[in-house]
Amino acid sequence: MKKVLSISIAAYNVASTLKECVDPFMKCDVLDELDIMIVDDGSKDNTAAIAQEYQKRYPDSIRLIQKKNGGWGSTVNTGIVNARGTYFKQLDGDDYYEPNALNEFVRYLKNQSSDMIISPYVTYDSETGAVITTENCNPGCKTRMEFLLKDLDGFSPFMHSLSIKTELLRKGNIAITENCFYTDTEFVLKACNQVHTVSFFDLPVYYYRRATLGQSMSLDGFEKHYMEQYKVIEVSLDYLKDFVKREEVKKIYDKLLVGTCFWQYLVMLYISVTPEHKKNLISFDKMLKEKAPNYYENIHFVELDILRKTHFWGYSILAPYKKKKDNRFTADGRLAN
Repeated sequence: MKKVLSISIAAYNVASTLKECVDPFMKCDVLDELDIMIVDDGSKDNTAAIAQEYQKRYPDSIRLIQKKNGGWGSTVNTGIVNARGTYFKQLDGDDYYEPNALNEFVRYLKNQSSDMIISPYVTYDSETGAVITTENCNPGCKTRMEFLLKDLDGFSPFMHSLSIKTELLRKGNIAITENCFYTDTEFVLKACNQVHTVSFFDLPVYYYRRATLGQSMSLDGFEKHYMEQYKVIEVSLDYLKDFVKREEVKKIYDKLLVGTCFWQYLVMLYISVTPEHKKNLISFDKMLKEKAPNYYENIHFVELDILRKTHFWGYSILAPYKKKKDNRFTADGRLAN
């Protein structure tokens, strides 16, 4: 049977959550039409053994693909190479898809010709399971209708909302930076450059776990990996310059990537105050001014304006002030809801 949807599960040391991720597929009616790839990114725990059990039970729908550790981007790259479905969608090994919505989604995909399908997604608390938000990346379009990308205003999808034709990823030679955090933005931006038509689904499929201690979106995670987001921004700016030719795609970059740059400034003020962090903040500011002066000019907040005017002299005072003022983190370092 021709597979409708390939799902690339990024699985690194997710033995404690992998069953929560995969079991919902057993509750849906469209398992035969799914190509579920559990991409084990060199896990050191029991991830591969758990995945092998699913593969034995559902060999026509679930595959274990093992590889050396290369980070989230490498699992996406592996998924693209090995995908058998008409459409491609990503899933992290500690998240899940809602079965009833997935049933309807796959039926919708079977009758679709759009290059990209956008669906809402839910964020939920990792400890309580309570829904935090439902995010809709639809810029006001009617659902279950096809639109030209060039006719969309204010469109900036996120990874959790995106499904795209597999053949477009391959034709575009899409490859995501490996051994690097925060590459979901890079994936979205590069995917959008392959797309001409988009349709919008109305039911949330992806359920995204939030607020885990040590997660990449925690204060501890930012402290360890903030320079990797710096790298993703540079890679994306270079790709924009070299490969993005259509104005409609540039608009997506201008909306989504500017937001990423703005957040990078905030992160570099929220993390601990050290000479190295100050040096890297100055470096980022200089890089952005050189590579994307329009982005640089459009990113403003009081503390940043003061730092630029004083050549970052007041960094050790303004950084902790900004962190306290914004109050984005819980006492134990989790990103506040």
